[in-house]
Amino acid sequence: MGKKIALLSAECAAQRLNTTPLNVLMHIKRGLLKGQEFDGGWFVLADSLERFIAENGGEKSAALCRKGCSGNSSCASSCS
Repeated sequence: MGKKIALLSAECAAQRLNTTPLNVLMHIKRGLLKGQEFDGGWFVLADSLERFIAENGGEKSAALCRKGCSGNSSCASSCS
């Protein structure tokens, strides 16, 4: 039998990270989270989310986003 992969909606991941679904999508784009699009919606791999939370000590997602920006104002504005 194949291994089942647990997926969470971008909205659910955003709630866990205390941020917005858009910020979750930006994290996927930057490679901070692993996700995939399915049937018109974005989903985050549950193990990727748990690893992200463990590695970042529960720090707010928006603060991490700002740290990753190189001072680019358009990048910083996407950190909600």
